[in-house]
Amino acid sequence: MKFEVVSREFIKPHHSTPPSLRDYTLSLVDELLPTMNLPTIIYYATDNHSSISRCEHLKRSLSKILTRYYPYAGRYIKESFMVDCSDQGAEFVEAVVDVSLDDFISQTKNAKMELLNCLLPHPIDAGDEVTDPLLAVQVTAFACGGWAIGVLASHRIADMSTSSTFIDEWAINANQLLEGMDENDEYPMSPRWTSASLFPGKKLSGLPRGLPRVKEDSDDHKIVTKVFSFNKSSILRIREMARLDKSSERLPTRVQSVFGIIGKAIMDIQVANHASSKEFLVSQTVNMREKTDPPIHKNQCGNLFLVSTAHIVAGKRGVEFQSIVNLLTQSVRSEVENCKTILSVGGQVIITDGFDRLTRTLANLDSSSNLVFSDWCKFPFYEADFGLGKPVWISGINSPLGNNVYLFSDKFGEGIEAWVNLNANDMHKFQQDSNIMEFCT
Repeated sequence: MKFEVVSREFIKPHHSTPPSLRDYTLSLVDELLPTMNLPTIIYYATDNHSSISRCEHLKRSLSKILTRYYPYAGRYIKESFMVDCSDQGAEFVEAVVDVSLDDFISQTKNAKMELLNCLLPHPIDAGDEVTDPLLAVQVTAFACGGWAIGVLASHRIADMSTSSTFIDEWAINANQLLEGMDENDEYPMSPRWTSASLFPGKKLSGLPRGLPRVKEDSDDHKIVTKVFSFNKSSILRIREMARLDKSSERLPTRVQSVFGIIGKAIMDIQVANHASSKEFLVSQTVNMREKTDPPIHKNQCGNLFLVSTAHIVAGKRGVEFQSIVNLLTQSVRSEVENCKTILSVGGQVIITDGFDRLTRTLANLDSSSNLVFSDWCKFPFYEADFGLGKPVWISGINSPLGNNVYLFSDKFGEGIEAWVNLNANDMHKFQQDSNIMEFCT
């Protein structure tokens, strides 16, 4: 399989950013995050618009949408904890690969997840330097006429909710251009870049990650990524099994139940490796938007989440599944309750205390005891139609972050794809776990 980069350029906003918006200050949550980019790859089948230059169409619509997402066209200035929004531009890369889209997806799902990383313009940790773009896009054409858009958005100024909103609005704008609509027509969304007014920054250092700035494959970082699919009926069975009170009609959520079945398998492996009981810290992000009082709008940009943590002790025989699901559920509910008061006077303390607890706990645990779960099921990536058809698949990458699990909805919105990142030895055992074998397709 041969990848080739055809071109690289920087796309600037269609309209210059006003001087009053040139300095974008980070919020408190922005400051506390590690240096990394959030990756999303969106795949499309062959389109029927042969008369349209796909990349030129995407560049033009990207330029227009950057007018509204102007920090993405800026550069981060570490010393001042702010973004210089002087329209330096978002990076746009064109690439080609000499296999069909179906063959590529088949190879990655079956054995070679590291191939996914070739669809991104940079490694996920290439950030925070003044030369690093805060948004980088790679459009890759497959031999069959299918194509993929790989989006890297800097976690310094955006969480996955912001990235999803951006992709959604970019697609809407691209559709409008194909339909000949005027650029000044009304947009259905209005991004808000005012998070620092809600949670002013304090010029604090972020969490360390220690990720490489150069591209690696799985042989370098020893982390294996695999996708495990849970269909609708399997998820219902897992939820039934997770219910603590069998007399209650209320079931645990789909997400916490799937996280529970995966978490149990990982913890049982780790305890077996150590032949003794072991303490685990499981962290999940909780989106603040629409949960605060008054509600933060769903299109508020930036990093707007809290980190829930659950301490779980697994005995020599492993850990009870229902107990894991219950602890994960309670930890998330606790942070949802915190969201209700976070806009009050003491809101910043809730944020800093949560990150401080996480940092202190991680310092006292070995890396195999830290599990990170992320739920991206509600983001409408499969609706991202740039005027050339809806996606046929959404993917992450072969991540260098071990003990990391994130969830996407499947194409039909009923199932869940779990992206599990483990070291090679643990992944082999994980695939042989009885629950994983029973419930995954």
